[in-house]
Amino acid sequence: MVAILVRLAEPFLSRRGSVVFALVGISLYTVLVGADASVVRAALMGSIYLIANRWLGRPNFAFASLFLAGFVMTMIRPFTLWDVGFQLSFAATLSLMLYADPLTQWVRRGLERWLEREWVEKVMGVLSEAVILTIAAQILTLPLMIGYFGQLSLISLLANALILPVQPAVMIWGGLATLTGLVLPAVGQLFAWVAWLFLGYTVWMVRLFAAVPGAAIPLSVSATGVVAIFGAIGALTWLGKQPPEQRSRIFAAVRQNISQRLAVGASGVTAVLVLSWGMSQPDGQLHIVFMNVGQGDATFIQTPSGRQILVDGGLYPSVLNDQLGRQMPFWDKEIDMLVATHPDADHVSGLVGVFDRYRVNQLITNGQSFGESPIYDEVLTAAENQEAEIRPVQAGEIIQIEDGLRLEVVHPGPALIEENRNENSVSMRLVYGEFTFLFTGDAEEMGEAEMLAAERPLTALVFKAGHHGSNSSSSLPFLQAVQPQIIIVSAGVDNRFGHPAPEMLERAAAVRAVVLRTDELGSITVNTDGTTMSWQAEPLP
Repeated sequence: MVAILVRLAEPFLSRRGSVVFALVGISLYTVLVGADASVVRAALMGSIYLIANRWLGRPNFAFASLFLAGFVMTMIRPFTLWDVGFQLSFAATLSLMLYADPLTQWVRRGLERWLEREWVEKVMGVLSEAVILTIAAQILTLPLMIGYFGQLSLISLLANALILPVQPAVMIWGGLATLTGLVLPAVGQLFAWVAWLFLGYTVWMVRLFAAVPGAAIPLSVSATGVVAIFGAIGALTWLGKQPPEQRSRIFAAVRQNISQRLAVGASGVTAVLVLSWGMSQPDGQLHIVFMNVGQGDATFIQTPSGRQILVDGGLYPSVLNDQLGRQMPFWDKEIDMLVATHPDADHVSGLVGVFDRYRVNQLITNGQSFGESPIYDEVLTAAENQEAEIRPVQAGEIIQIEDGLRLEVVHPGPALIEENRNENSVSMRLVYGEFTFLFTGDAEEMGEAEMLAAERPLTALVFKAGHHGSNSSSSLPFLQAVQPQIIIVSAGVDNRFGHPAPEMLERAAAVRAVVLRTDELGSITVNTDGTTMSWQAEPLP
């Protein structure tokens, strides 16, 4: 968008005049879309790029200004550093600074081999705004997009080439409609109709490309993988900036050693794969991992025979996929059972990404169907598309997972509680040998009261605290019935809800239970062979 604004102004204004025009356009767009934090950050980054590169003609100053802006933003709000919008804005601006000019020169040299100079300029005029700068901006944002959203768009370049050229018209006519409408509403409405034509085209194109089969492919990678991609990009960037003679020497050195290194590397990779396969084989124990997914719930269970069960998925698909990647070997793409305890986003949003990456054989629900929440509808639709068995469960059912291991459903009953959908969470008791584990989702006092009234077995050595350890869950009568020795609390670091609640911790102390928290310990793994038990924690990053 920055490039298009500059391009529009260049035939009529000086270099600095076109920068002023673009800055005004950016400011107007920021106001029109509501000026929320992410838009302001992107506008600031784009403005820095314009002033430093186009106005001052000092790319080095641009880098210093960009990092100064990032430093100031994170000083004011330290958690901005972990904001996806901030990371994408920063990466896109840095990517433009690093790659826009080299990529433009590379394309120009290629065209000059085939076209006359006059045609080269015409083609470059189209490519620079529609394709080249889009590619340049995506070089450093692509790893983040894959890491956070778990997919790679195959048609974004074509879509941008057809959509971006009309965005200045949207801003100009929309701005005129807004300003004129304050004084002359009829004229403002006329301008708004013109803006609507371009907006309608934009929406139509977005829907058209979104409906293309295979428009995006699942390509989830772990956080370590994202870092590795950035490392590779950095190495290639450094190599590209070396003089041709130096690059030739580097390539010659690589070719000289590649044969023996390839042999050693192949042997090492083979050994690692064999070792990984051996380590991933079932060890005859039950492993339960209360995964650190921030302010949400996600529990991974590996049975003694190697079956894999996932209970809820937290809020973010990328975080869940990263955690699952740590628990499952990379070649294993099957989850035997998925339990969606209830439709709340902090329990089921992450599950959408699971269906993109894994084959799910069975989905356990509390019986609630479509219409509870948009994200829950997505989960149900994804399960149907995979032809997974969707199994609603009720209290009293027993699911025999394998010999010696069963799930006892203790909630909800036949009649769901209308007042609060948390109260309808699938609650179940996992029994293996002498050890029992109790999961209650977000069930609160009403749900716990129903479980107590049903007089079904509730005792559990390990209890996953309901509703992230809130004061409305884990009542004293319920804890006295469960008699846990260990209570697991899944909560985000410094979460705004104050979970776990001090009152809940006092009740846990009253029943002499040890409280283990993911916000303090990271992911917590409990291992048992049915007669003995151990646990360990994966430290927070």
